[in-house]
Amino acid sequence: MAYTVYGYEGNPRTRILRIIAHSQDIKVNLSEVVPRQNLNRDALIEKFPRSRGKIPALEGDNVKLTEVPAIAYYLAKVKPGRLLGDGSLEQEAEVLSWVNWANQELLIIMSKWFLPLIPRLARPAPYDQAAVEAGKAATLTFLDNHEAAMKDKKFLVGNNFTLADIFVAIYISRGLEWILGEEWRRQHPATMKHFNLVANWEHCKAVVPVFKQVDVEVANVNPYAA
Repeated sequence: MAYTVYGYEGNPRTRILRIIAHSQDIKVNLSEVVPRQNLNRDALIEKFPRSRGKIPALEGDNVKLTEVPAIAYYLAKVKPGRLLGDGSLEQEAEVLSWVNWANQELLIIMSKWFLPLIPRLARPAPYDQAAVEAGKAATLTFLDNHEAAMKDKKFLVGNNFTLADIFVAIYISRGLEWILGEEWRRQHPATMKHFNLVANWEHCKAVVPVFKQVDVEVANVNPYAA
């Protein structure tokens, strides 16, 4: 059975679902929706009212889902696999803990730094210089703590790739695209080791052959100033 994922190629949450599907040998078709460009946003709201125009969403026979943790969990359970750990309740719970941490903390905190700085959007995030600086400070502290926690880890849960690794690495990639430059990467070797492990995984490379990484962070200036 084939599924349709509503989102777009460069969106981290969409990428997560496509990587999961590839690793599970599940066929998914991508229906392009770019909410911040108003591309097919109204059609998404009509089909998935609870989405409020946010991506991704998933549609298949007898299933229509929003919210990326729920969709990821569903795809991980469609076929037997290791993406939720070794099969124990304890590892499954630990994987889901990482998933929700990444989705509710990691990406949200970083977005307060990078999202207002993204140019050429039809529906941009509000810009406030002080708020962006506060977001930067919060992000750097948060990621320093994450680096310390990663020093003795290869995989986040158990001894294989799980949803935890996919979520954390793909969300880190969003920071690498805009704000986490060469100097930051040198100072966070454990975080980058884990990111590169996931980035070079065959199922990740099939979806994202190359991740964009900035040399220096994008400047804190209003990209929409006249």
